[in-house]
Amino acid sequence: MREDLIELPRLLRPAEIRAQSFDKEASTVDVIFTTGATVRRYSWMGGPYDEELVVSANSVRLDRLNAGASFLNSHNAYDLDAVLGCVVPGSARIAKGAGVATIQLTRREDVAGIVRDIADGVIRNISAGYCYHKIEKTEADDATLPKWRVVDWESLEISAVTIPADPGAQTRSDAKGKPDGELFPCVRTRIVSPESEARSAILVSRARMRMLAEQLK
Repeated sequence: MREDLIELPRLLRPAEIRAQSFDKEASTVDVIFTTGATVRRYSWMGGPYDEELVVSANSVRLDRLNAGASFLNSHNAYDLDAVLGCVVPGSARIAKGAGVATIQLTRREDVAGIVRDIADGVIRNISAGYCYHKIEKTEADDATLPKWRVVDWESLEISAVTIPADPGAQTRSDAKGKPDGELFPCVRTRIVSPESEARSAILVSRARMRMLAEQLK
């Protein structure tokens, strides 16, 4: 096994809002922000891979959520008007293999229609933003793709969205094509065999050649 330190951006995953849990008096609603299911992702540097989020009390850092992390409109972290609510402090927890939390929705008049649609179940799609802190990467062989088993990760925010986040997107970009948000350090443990290491080197080389070709266009 080999260990190195890499930097990765925020990632996004579809999540579930439970409209039937809406409490009109308190203006709260429950969400499931992760089930840890394996999803297919794509890295421009290494190609496709399978990502598995380990969901356990020892793997998921809940400090940000339980400090009152924001519930946003479409992952907009740059405008206070985009805040639709926050995670109720202390409500985020791991239960039966899933991450659950309660959202306190705002009572601001300018977003009353959005809150009403959430309560009515019209807005059903939400997405969770998170970052890696430690992964175990098993290299590909002839029959499988690389697997990133995320053993230490942290939820950053939860958003209401028009379309659930594409789990295949490694990064999101702003209007100028630059990656959005900060980069987060992540410890990567690579589980490799000589054959898979040679294959990985070939894939990385091809990806870099593609990137160079795009830059020269």
